[in-house]
Amino acid sequence: MTGGRWRLLATPLIAIAAGLGMGGLSGLVVFGDWLRPVGAVLGATAAVVVLARLATGRPFLPTVAGALAGAWLIIVAYVPGPDGGTTWIPRGETLNQLREVAEHAYWYAQNSVPPAEVEASLAGAITLAVVALFLVVDALAVGAGFAASSGFILLAPWLPALTLERRVPTLALAGALGAWLAVIALSRRSDRGSWRSRARDGASPAAPAAALAATAATLLVALVAAPLAIGGPGWGAMPRLTLPASLGGGARLDLEIDLRNSLTEQSATPVLTYTSDSGKVDVLRGFALATFDGTRWDRDPLGDTAPATGVLWPEDTGSPLIADPGTVSIQMGSKGQDRVLVPSAPRSLVAGSEWRYDASTDEVLIDRPEGTANLRYTVRQALDFHTEESLRAADPLIEDGGDAAVSPRYLDLNERIDIDKVRQVAQTVTSQATDRYETAILLQEYLRGPSFEYSTEVTPTGDDAVSTFLADGRGYCVHFATAMVVMARTLDIPARMAIGFLGGAQDGDGFVVRGRDAHAWPELYFPGHGWVRFEPTPAQQTGQRPSYAEPETTEPTDPELLETVRPTNAPERQLPTAAPTAAPAPTADEAGGFPWLAVLGLAALAVVAAAAALWARRRSRADAITDAESAWATMRRRLGDRAGDDTLTPAETELWILAEGPDLGDDARAALGELRAAVEDARYAPAASTVDAEVLEGWVDAVAHAAREAERGAQTRG
Repeated sequence: MTGGRWRLLATPLIAIAAGLGMGGLSGLVVFGDWLRPVGAVLGATAAVVVLARLATGRPFLPTVAGALAGAWLIIVAYVPGPDGGTTWIPRGETLNQLREVAEHAYWYAQNSVPPAEVEASLAGAITLAVVALFLVVDALAVGAGFAASSGFILLAPWLPALTLERRVPTLALAGALGAWLAVIALSRRSDRGSWRSRARDGASPAAPAAALAATAATLLVALVAAPLAIGGPGWGAMPRLTLPASLGGGARLDLEIDLRNSLTEQSATPVLTYTSDSGKVDVLRGFALATFDGTRWDRDPLGDTAPATGVLWPEDTGSPLIADPGTVSIQMGSKGQDRVLVPSAPRSLVAGSEWRYDASTDEVLIDRPEGTANLRYTVRQALDFHTEESLRAADPLIEDGGDAAVSPRYLDLNERIDIDKVRQVAQTVTSQATDRYETAILLQEYLRGPSFEYSTEVTPTGDDAVSTFLADGRGYCVHFATAMVVMARTLDIPARMAIGFLGGAQDGDGFVVRGRDAHAWPELYFPGHGWVRFEPTPAQQTGQRPSYAEPETTEPTDPELLETVRPTNAPERQLPTAAPTAAPAPTADEAGGFPWLAVLGLAALAVVAAAAALWARRRSRADAITDAESAWATMRRRLGDRAGDDTLTPAETELWILAEGPDLGDDARAALGELRAAVEDARYAPAASTVDAEVLEGWVDAVAHAAREAERGAQTRG
């Protein structure tokens, strides 16, 4: 591939990288069918740019053509006419319609709760951003010849997700990186002349060895380095950016952000206030987490929902009403969620049609754009529902297979965990237990004991959180809760993680809950009773245990016996600092929600452009350059009459070209001199010319293009 033909492949690659940049929205929006028209608009815009490059040698005219085409396509797709129909031909009122769509997209983005469904105006705004990103990068990389530097702009869509440590589609990020590196491999920026001459000449293609090395590096980064960097060991140790509360960094219980931030940097940020006629609540529960891969938690999948009416609890309480309830009136802050915070006991609330309840996860959902932001609501909860007696009453149901009432995923243990060792610790700790209740208490007290220390200063170094925590004995609520859940599962007790807030601190007649009250705790299942919270995190963070989980005075497990089974060295796989993370919206790698059909459509652009490049190559076979003589003949043919008579020597031809017609400019004169010297060496020097054909073709292109542009300029001035 020679001269400027590399551009025909580079433009589709840049379009692919820009389109894959939408993966940076993972966790912020819900991927769906809206991505298909985005891909179609982007693909059509890129096709216009490629066709324009085939038709003109001007570096930025294709960008203008693509911008006009993209703007028209966006108007057609997303800006309705005054009558609600399609706007095929923009008119004066189209600007007003465009302004209304933009204002609605801005309002929706400001008031929706991530992950937000993407409606038409927001899809239009995303399309505009993606097309603009593509055009800017293409103009810099292909038009101006700054291929490497333009990659920093391609990183822009990924920065919010990477900064906030949100999960992103690994293959999408690796693909975008690979496309950018491929553009660099195709185009090596010329070291000669100004950026204008580089844009005019086109970057020289890399030598075969360099291209092979760049391709190998691309595959290495795309297939190995990028996946490891995004989701592998040590990712949580990378520097984090602490956002101010006004930007949603702390007041919101965003499970995609490290819970540690809520416990440290964002600790003073108010989340909500409440009043209660029965004193401070133990916890306010928001989410359930079921799947643990050794370092990260994923949200419980949403089950069947029903209107949030009556008594809300996973098990039948035997009554449609709550006897002698405690009343809690809650005022949420300005940062909302799509889950309503409720006490961890049977409860009821006054709810509208947008409130739904999922018994399988014990979550209350609210379907409105702003979620729970500034929401005021009242909850009535059952007091003293959990008691030692009621929990021990589950024993007969356990013996009769009552655990089958819940999903088997609550017993899953990832193979990354040293299951045998953790089970051995759990069995030793609970050797004195006679039933499930006592087992839970002994696990809780083991973790609250002197062998463990509460600390938010932990360092991630592997992918087996529990073994590392049991060996090191240091962590915060995530680690304590995770350890108890996994230890319970090794004993065949269904268990899961819950996320929410502790009850906060008294403030006048009510209570205020702040970021530092963000909390994670284990829930163990008791058939016929439901999911029950236990508190393994030490008292310095959580205060008193739940009243039903106070242990009786018993002889502790022999410490020397524990030391024989407790891991003494962290295994090669280790620990989360990442707090339990929810996956509110499926990502490309995790649930197939990312539109790979649209991505494949973008990839097809590369095939189209390759065919276009082949067509252009075939057209120019008559000008094929293999040595200095063929380069000299090609230049004379392209210059026509300005090259003079065929009988002129190379030196005479050079003087003729410089004397005839408008000035070529410094760069073209230099290229002409180099080409004349090369053909003279080929004809007269003993060793002939050793200049590469690709370099020769670059010189020919420079002279021919300069002559054509000089003639056009002279005609314009005339």
